[in-house]
Amino acid sequence: MLAVLALAFLLGSAAGAIAGSSGFEYGGSVIPDNGNLNDGGSFLSALAGCAGIHILVLLFSTSLTGALLIPAALALRGFTLACSAAWLAVTIPGRGTALALAVLGLPSLLTVPALFAASQWGMAFSLRLLSVYRRRPLPMNRLRSGGVWAAVCVMLLDAAAIERFLVPTLAGLILD
Repeated sequence: MLAVLALAFLLGSAAGAIAGSSGFEYGGSVIPDNGNLNDGGSFLSALAGCAGIHILVLLFSTSLTGALLIPAALALRGFTLACSAAWLAVTIPGRGTALALAVLGLPSLLTVPALFAASQWGMAFSLRLLSVYRRRPLPMNRLRSGGVWAAVCVMLLDAAAIERFLVPTLAGLILD
């Protein structure tokens, strides 16, 4: 199951890297001209940005089609992450790679593992729902999710703090 999720993420990342390296012209709105990435955003808005795809995976896990939709969500996250990183690296010569590592890489060190943990649990839950619907229940394997969900929440809170407080400072230093 984890292999399917990883493959979906990697395929999305590969497609995103190809798309982003073309340096499309509409990417200029990714980084404001003044270099301020916060623009007065609050910690809650940073948390919502970090946790958005995780909440989507949680919703997909309650669906009979979640086993198809959760890998698609991981492919989407891989695509957007790689496309943004490739665009930054291509369009800002000399500093683009460092900026991509600071802006995208630091929060992703926590959000991507949290996404895989949530996706693996969500996929198992969705497959169990599907097996009950088909009247062929799977053997009872207890999903121990308490510790996993606590770890996911802590990682998302830390990623939001990094995105809100550390990333704008680093981006300002890189862009100056």
